[in-house]
Amino acid sequence: MGQIKVTASAITKEEQLDIARLLVKAGYTVNIRKGKTIDGKGTSFINFNMEEREKQ
Repeated sequence: MGQIKVTASAITKEEQLDIARLLVKAGYTVNIRKGKTIDGKGTSFINFNMEEREKQ
């Protein structure tokens, strides 16, 4: 499982969604969650995990 930490407004919400879409296209399951606010700066986390593929 991997995680991308986004601090404050380093990238926009739309850019976060673009990253998530690319990870999904590459075969990952993705979720975005909000982290705690520290010193007035919020954080978000883009979590991704490689899906298990069935062998045919």
